[in-house]
Amino acid sequence: MTGESSSSRPMGGSGKQRARMQDGLPPQPPDLKTDDVVIAVMGVTGSGKTTFVNHFADYELEVGHGLDSCTQSVQVVPCTLPGRKRIYLADTPGFDDSLRTDSEILRLVAAWLNQAHKSHIKLTGIVYLHRILDVKVGGSGVKNLRMFKRLCGDDGLKSVCLVTTMWETTSKEIAETRESELQNKAVFWKPMIDQGSKVFRQDSGQTSGLKILKYLIDRKQPVTLDIQREMVDQNLQLGQTGAGAEVASEVEKAKQYYDKRLKELQDELAEALSKQDHDRKEEIEEAKAEFESRIQRGQDELRRMQANSEQLYEEMKQRHEKEMEEMVKSIREKELAIQESRTQVNMLKESHEKDMELQKMRLQLQWKEKYYKMMYGSIGCVVM
Repeated sequence: MTGESSSSRPMGGSGKQRARMQDGLPPQPPDLKTDDVVIAVMGVTGSGKTTFVNHFADYELEVGHGLDSCTQSVQVVPCTLPGRKRIYLADTPGFDDSLRTDSEILRLVAAWLNQAHKSHIKLTGIVYLHRILDVKVGGSGVKNLRMFKRLCGDDGLKSVCLVTTMWETTSKEIAETRESELQNKAVFWKPMIDQGSKVFRQDSGQTSGLKILKYLIDRKQPVTLDIQREMVDQNLQLGQTGAGAEVASEVEKAKQYYDKRLKELQDELAEALSKQDHDRKEEIEEAKAEFESRIQRGQDELRRMQANSEQLYEEMKQRHEKEMEEMVKSIREKELAIQESRTQVNMLKESHEKDMELQKMRLQLQWKEKYYKMMYGSIGCVVM
């Protein structure tokens, strides 16, 4: 995607918020209201979601490089558009991540969408990003498109912008051919376009991004997605939802494949033993152990997909509490390190650096405590 300097982006937020950002401190979590404009940015890992958000964000998010995602959870960022229009963009974790399974990503996204629905906060729309540089949409890409369609539902697809990114990475002729395939093939975007999704190009930084956002804002048609209705209104388990069923089906297919390979390896192992081929025996046993481990992980994923909205909420709550405990532990360790360094005159500089790190960690802990009270306390439900 075409980059822009941070100075060319509109900056907003309070003076205190800007001061915190200039000091390298985390911003305060946004306090969303029911009439706020909230647009989710989705897509596979590496499609340019965070870069898109940073064109408009009041503070800059870290951009990942390669195929490892920097976005560990849904990050809702206040944005100030030209004309001082305030909106919020939700940067979501990418599917097809090299570090996390699709079921884990879906749990994170579903948990946030469910809390938004319970808080009567509706999405203004969804920006779904796809790299135009991809030669073709592979099996995982098609799988994720099916899951995304089921997550939105037919009505939800009317509020989706299908956006191609990274046009500068290939020739215009090749890019236009790929764009045509995406739009006209039934396995790709055509069914979503037929349901009302709109196609855009993100090929000129903030300028093209603003056209996409204005299209969704000007429609003035807040949307409730199928996964929100299914989990919150109908109290279905995640695996019983349309999106969850797609992910669970892929996990089950993988499990069946590994089961088949295990049986084949068992026969190969028997043959190796009969021939006293010890090297081959070790290779087969290592492969068996790996397949057995993958089968177990698949069973664990299917089990976690049985969570309903409340159970998903509790899971995310416990995860957040664990993160806070780990931060408190790190702060204590840092305090001890500071005390030790202060006893040595020649370590004054290191002591100062640790003091600054400690200050930031304490502020981050305060932020998490406030977030925790918002999400799980008695103050009311605020979605981050």
